[in-house]
Amino acid sequence: MLKSELIERSPIRIFEKSIHGGLGRGNLGVVTARKGVGKTACLAHIAIDKMLRGKKVLHISFHDDPHHVESWYRLVFDELARTYHLEQASDIFQELIQHRLIIHFRGKSVSFEKIQSSIRNIEGGAHFSPEVIIVDGYDFEHITKATMAGWKQFAVDQDSAIWFAAVMHRENLQLDAQGVPAPVNLFTDFFAVIIMLNPVHDYIDMQLLKDHDSMEPERIRLKLDPKTMLLQNHRV
Repeated sequence: MLKSELIERSPIRIFEKSIHGGLGRGNLGVVTARKGVGKTACLAHIAIDKMLRGKKVLHISFHDDPHHVESWYRLVFDELARTYHLEQASDIFQELIQHRLIIHFRGKSVSFEKIQSSIRNIEGGAHFSPEVIIVDGYDFEHITKATMAGWKQFAVDQDSAIWFAAVMHRENLQLDAQGVPAPVNLFTDFFAVIIMLNPVHDYIDMQLLKDHDSMEPERIRLKLDPKTMLLQNHRV
């Protein structure tokens, strides 16, 4: 399969259709799940699709291992290439990573102001203007609504769509009246799209909790395969 065919047949097309064309520049989205369920893989899948289309992606990581993010991109891409029999996969991957910039912050206590300043300095020096920003490993337990308002304004100022990965409480799952889990439910108003990953039998269900102005969205017909960590069509 050629790269253009992969783009056309990608499950991300279903995903974008489900949320009315995508997250959109200037908006915040979040994928929430318990630790280890597949948040990074899901966001890497979204990012790789953008990169295949020649769009720039900035990935901000707060994980302890700075190589954690790179390994997920490689794993997801290799599975895509194998599953879809992608021609010239190695050359395409080298092309892709030219469209990606990874910033790693050590420790989760770094302030939003420092994050914002670092991003702008690095982007300016590298002349890198991302359409999508991924924020992976961010600590939602210890931030305020004022901080989230800052992220929202940052998305507008950068003219970027910003996707977060948020860890749900493992032992005490707390859902609000609209089914949004803690701690994300403290910031529902700031997010245009909220997705919860829910392990069910032999797959991980993508549950759409908020779709822009709707808190009663239609179901996303996608699932995440826990073995390959690829998004797949889901007819059930």
